[in-house]
Amino acid sequence: MPTVVPESLWLHRLAWMTALVALLPISIGAVVTTVDAGMAFADWPTSDGHGMLAYPWLKSTGDKFLEHGHRLAGMLIGLMTLGLAAAAFVWECRPAVRTLVGIILAGVILQGLLGGSRVIQNERVLALMHGQFAAWLFSLMGLLVAMTSTAWQSAPSIADAGRSWTVFFAGIALVVVLLAQYLLGGLLRHLGNATAWLVHPWFAVAVVIVAAAFCTFAQRTGSPQIVHAGRWVVGFVVAQALLGIATWAVKYGYPQWDIVAVQNSSLQVAIRSFHKVLGLMTLMTAVVALVRCYRALPVSLTMNVPTSMSHTAFAGSAS
Repeated sequence: MPTVVPESLWLHRLAWMTALVALLPISIGAVVTTVDAGMAFADWPTSDGHGMLAYPWLKSTGDKFLEHGHRLAGMLIGLMTLGLAAAAFVWECRPAVRTLVGIILAGVILQGLLGGSRVIQNERVLALMHGQFAAWLFSLMGLLVAMTSTAWQSAPSIADAGRSWTVFFAGIALVVVLLAQYLLGGLLRHLGNATAWLVHPWFAVAVVIVAAAFCTFAQRTGSPQIVHAGRWVVGFVVAQALLGIATWAVKYGYPQWDIVAVQNSSLQVAIRSFHKVLGLMTLMTAVVALVRCYRALPVSLTMNVPTSMSHTAFAGSAS
């Protein structure tokens, strides 16, 4: 059993808190996109000339209430990430974890600048980039949660080298198709792209098939960590696919079944926004699963080192 260091436990909890807080600007941002409130203010970083904390947010309504709430939530995750970076510098000795925290901090800063540039330039393509980058950033936060856990100190083990490579490549394929589907969704939400409108619903079938294949290969590895990761991935993908059907119902309806969409209804805004957030969480789960599969690859095949080198040593350096 790995030794639990109190400082590492607190860093893990802080990583969890940061990831959960990150869902706040992500969720509000999803609603902002759904109701097209991204240009409620023409200025940034001020809001109608007011400073971030000086703007009378609680007295505002509608689009301005949503957009400024998104900005405040972005400021909050910025402060949380600064605290996380300070804690990692003090408590964490693993270079990989420190590096990841540094990348996350830089990513949060860049994400804020992207959001500001979208407002200043009034450019929907930048809004698309802002949303896509949020998915990668949240995936890194999820990876940090996993890397700071006690379970991460024990690398997953797969006895059969062929099966380890199979599940690894299946994991790559899953992340690729999820990224493609997430981009298609972004093109549809931000730009109203006609091609995305045609492809996005049907490409979900490919995502489900690849997720099912990954889960199957994960089951065959016999590694509890990989098996668990495969089940989480397929659970998220299936939930997202079902939510996608509901999203289509509230957005476009199913006239053949007498289901009529009510535009801009509270139900439509809630389901469409949650579909966006769940897609981001699904990608994060797949990225973490892929890294776990990578750590289970045989040392002699992943690195040009003698086969006598222990897998434990490699796992420790990867941690």
